[in-house]
Amino acid sequence: MIENLIGKRYAEALSDSVTDASRLNPVLESLQAFVAAFQAQGHLVRFFAHPAIPKEKKSALVKNLAGRLTADPAVTSLLLLLIERNRILHLAKIADYFQIVVDQRQNQVRASVSSASELTSANRERLASELGKILGKTVLIETRVDASLIGGVQLRVGDQVADATLKNRMALLKRKIETEEGE
Repeated sequence: MIENLIGKRYAEALSDSVTDASRLNPVLESLQAFVAAFQAQGHLVRFFAHPAIPKEKKSALVKNLAGRLTADPAVTSLLLLLIERNRILHLAKIADYFQIVVDQRQNQVRASVSSASELTSANRERLASELGKILGKTVLIETRVDASLIGGVQLRVGDQVADATLKNRMALLKRKIETEEGE
C-alpha cells in the first residue's frame, strides 16, 4: 500500500517537473530503461538496498548509468532524490504510475489485445480507431498471441475486460449446461 502512495507521489512530482508535453515520452522511456536495468541486474537492487553503502557511491552509480542510458535529466534528478530519501527501491511503482500520468496528460489509454493468432496491422488500426471513438481518447494497442484462446479476441482497457474468445464461450456454455442439469 505504501509503495503505491510513494509511486504515485513521485510520479506526479516528476510529471509536474516536465512542463513540455513533448518530453513526456522520452522521460517515460528513460525511467523504464532504469527499471529494466534494475530487473535485469539483480545486483543493482542489492547494491541500492544495502545500508552500509554510502549514498555518495549510489549517486555516482546513478550518474554513470544515466550517462550510459542517455537518461533524461529529469529522471536523473529524480533518481538522485530517491537515493537521498532512501526510496530508490520504489522505482518500478513510480514508473508504473508515471505511465498512467503520461497517458492522462496526453489523453490516451492503453489497451491489451490477446488473440489466438497475430492481428494484422489493419485490424489493429481499425480496433484502435473504433475504441478511440468510443472512449474519446487515443488508444495505444499492445497485442499478444495466446494459442489457448482457440479463436476470437480478449480486450483489456484498464480494469475492463471484453472476452469474445472461443475458450470463454465454451466455458460459458459448459456452466449453462451444468446449471440446467442441476435443476
